[in-house]
Amino acid sequence: MYKFSTLKKPFVYFILGGPGSGKGTQCELLSKNLKCVHLSAGQLLRNAISNNSEHKSTIENCINSGGIVPSHVTINLLDKAIFEEQSSETFLIDGFPRNYENMENWIALMDHKITFKSVIHILCSRATMIQRITERSKTSGRSDDNIQTLEKRFITYQNDTYKIIEHYRNRNQLIEINGDNSIETVQGEILESLKKSHSK
Repeated sequence: MYKFSTLKKPFVYFILGGPGSGKGTQCELLSKNLKCVHLSAGQLLRNAISNNSEHKSTIENCINSGGIVPSHVTINLLDKAIFEEQSSETFLIDGFPRNYENMENWIALMDHKITFKSVIHILCSRATMIQRITERSKTSGRSDDNIQTLEKRFITYQNDTYKIIEHYRNRNQLIEINGDNSIETVQGEILESLKKSHSK
């Protein structure tokens, strides 16, 4: 794991939602509006495949099957990305954690290094998510943008991610947003919710 400063710990938000809920799009907008860094767990994993990482075959198999990459692999990539970044002290992590074990490992390995702020959960109907993924698949080139893998990702989201949501709800560290609305409306609601949470 990577070195960190004990003087100023980076701030971290998790952005969670089902496949096609708009996590990446909203994070890109937030990174511009709030001058923070967007880290896509999925993109970091895809980059690791392209760069022939030692975990390439494991990552590839998990992504293509709609499964979950081992926690230590994803956390190591996030750890490196956070502590090599110099332009901001605030990070939006999109698409992680995906299950309770991911979350427990993150807490064990990273909680002492960072200041965790909250989970932003983008709620979206299944119909909207399918429509968005179907449209995205025409140009994305992503191996997991297909109906078969999408169904497995829905199951993972429903069975596993909701346990994480409830954990942070019980800790009063959860912001929930209706992701069926327009991109602009969703962004405005996230910014307003963050403003309110900071003023408490």
